[in-house]
Amino acid sequence: MNRLSLPDKAFLEGVFGMGGGYVLDFSNASFETFFAELDIGIYDEDKYPNKATSSSKANRLRSFWRGGTDKDIASSLSAFAEYIEAKKDTPVMWGEPAFSNITTNHIEKIRKIAKRLGDNTNLKNDPDSLRTNIQSQTNAITTEAIVTDNKIQIEIHEDIYNHIRQYLENRDYFHAVEESYKLVRAKLKEITGKEKAHEAFSEANYEKIFGHLPQDDIEKDFFDGVKFLNMSIQFLRNEKAHTPATQLEENLAVHYISLASLAYDLITRHVSADAIQKIEDAIFNKKSSYKTVNSFYIDFEDGKWLKDFVPPITVTPNMRKALKEKWIVEADFAISYDHTNIDLMRLELIADELEAGDIDKLLDLPTKDKYDNEQGAGILEFLQYIQNEYLNKLSTKAHDWITAHKDL
Repeated sequence: MNRLSLPDKAFLEGVFGMGGGYVLDFSNASFETFFAELDIGIYDEDKYPNKATSSSKANRLRSFWRGGTDKDIASSLSAFAEYIEAKKDTPVMWGEPAFSNITTNHIEKIRKIAKRLGDNTNLKNDPDSLRTNIQSQTNAITTEAIVTDNKIQIEIHEDIYNHIRQYLENRDYFHAVEESYKLVRAKLKEITGKEKAHEAFSEANYEKIFGHLPQDDIEKDFFDGVKFLNMSIQFLRNEKAHTPATQLEENLAVHYISLASLAYDLITRHVSADAIQKIEDAIFNKKSSYKTVNSFYIDFEDGKWLKDFVPPITVTPNMRKALKEKWIVEADFAISYDHTNIDLMRLELIADELEAGDIDKLLDLPTKDKYDNEQGAGILEFLQYIQNEYLNKLSTKAHDWITAHKDL
């Protein structure tokens, strides 16, 4: 199964103009030739069975998107981007310029989708690319640490802190430490089915914990280090569990809790592409479930839609951070109303991760398409939701934007 998501398909269908059965400006013959040059039989009914009654070019492409591999879809999208770019650069002898409604940003997004699909194929065979990809992902979802002279201020993982907060407030450091260790072991069992670290970190569980098997000895050493860290948690917790509860010195307790937070962070930082796609597909399906535009906006106002939206998987703190980084970059308010609405729904789902600077960046995005049509529907409702739920996340710029637009 390929990883072309429903939102990606919706974007590509809009850019390629597939609503009427067409694909760009291809004829049946040129469409078949285009794919033949990529060694893809677009009309191969056995590989890409057409489930629609019509055998239009659009339906053939949809069939290919259902049954094609990441590699083939990636190569075709790269070729589509080159084709569009070449046609746009062709001198106009008469009539309108080719694909005048397809912008440079649209072409770049097609290439990004192709690259992501290509990376899914290439990473398995390219350890250096895999390590770079993993490093860039984990940098985005690691809890914050700040060094000032010889003092380190460490952000305790949200799950750990929420679990032990009551003990910290009561200065019950013994149970704060014990419960933080207990939570690490519980998470390890949730991920692998095994609570004891020496059992949980078997090779069969590496993909569950890290997303892949170690690619070389260096990475295996890192995996072993995480294993031994969790074994330390296991043994330290055993010592606490088998001794009477006694007052624990605050400074030592904080060091123990920091150790638990690091262990927890290292076993929960992996966010798979499959998990992200499931969440994106669920949001797309939620938007598609509304029968009318009015029914959507009634539910979108004040974030009502979130109350009955159940993500297909648990959106963990680490996942929220990864989703924020991805969705802020991908936000595009100049394609269509639907596309803008889906982008805003995504951002509302992880609103507690947003900062004032993130929202200001969103407000700087263009909202008009090539024909100067406004496509920024829902931005006001989104900002009002943030204003009601997270007032401190809005800058003066955002407040001014609301004031300027709410009576229009």
